Amino acid sequence: MADIFREVDEELQQERAATLWKKYGGWVIALAVGIVLAVAGNVLWREYQAGQRAEHAAAYAEAAALMNQNKPREAAAAFAALAEDGDDGYAAIARMSEAAALVEAGDVPAAAEAYMQIAADGTVPAPYGDLARLHGVRLRVGTADAATLRDDLAPLLAPGNPWLPLARETDAAIALGAGDTDRAMESLKLVADDPATPGRLRQRASELLQALGG
Repeated sequence: MADIFREVDEELQQERAATLWKKYGGWVIALAVGIVLAVAGNVLWREYQAGQRAEHAAAYAEAAALMNQNKPREAAAAFAALAEDGDDGYAAIARMSEAAALVEAGDVPAAAEAYMQIAADGTVPAPYGDLARLHGVRLRVGTADAATLRDDLAPLLAPGNPWLPLARETDAAIALGAGDTDRAMESLKLVADDPATPGRLRQRASELLQALGG
């Protein structure tokens, strides 16, 4: 991580903020995939412990096994099938996992679209819909129009949203991608100064702020 921030500092000294954020693409995607799989795994484990929906749990486990076998495209298809056949709870998890698998397969545009479709689905519980929105925005940083991304991100920037710190960090990413260093620093300062921000995220925001000259 220290090497990443040294690179940030070097790039900013050369006044190439937009190029800098593009270099962060892989890191952002990795974070997106990690969060999705962690959330999905946690929900699946609770379902398994409750002894419910054993057939769907087995189907999910088979799809997840394909991910472990480095077959993300096949895993995405398996998750998509489960989303079609499963009940509302498993369908939401499977759709999130399908999008994560598409990221792993390198089809970032399809993954971003899948996440935004989940976010727009009113039947998906709010925490998961909001998480999908976060990923859908993050995956388009550097490729989509900044104003569009900010509009899509806006619901997550409301006080009390559980993804608010990550949403603020994403707002900073959008600003960096657009070359707006001042706005990026403002968003990162909100992350760094908020006592509710998880420690590692606060540290990351503080280091980026320092690299940006804040």
